[in-house]
Amino acid sequence: MEVSTMLQQAAELMAIGMATVFVFLTLLVVIIQLMSFSVRRFFPTKKSTATTVEVVASDTISPRLVAAITAAIHQHRQQQH
Repeated sequence: MEVSTMLQQAAELMAIGMATVFVFLTLLVVIIQLMSFSVRRFFPTKKSTATTVEVVASDTISPRLVAAITAAIHQHRQQQH
């Protein structure tokens, strides 16, 4: 076999492989978008009823907030050990 023939076959194989991967990834993206659309359409999210935290426009931090943060950090460190 000649070198040019082998290079031509290698280029064709590479092109086929790249085209296959491109088509597969394109189909994957389209399918994921369709699934996302169907989930959002048939299973809409419910509105959250969570209360908002009031932000105090003050330079000082509330002692209750400091105590809550300290307790949370202590509890987190206890769970790590």
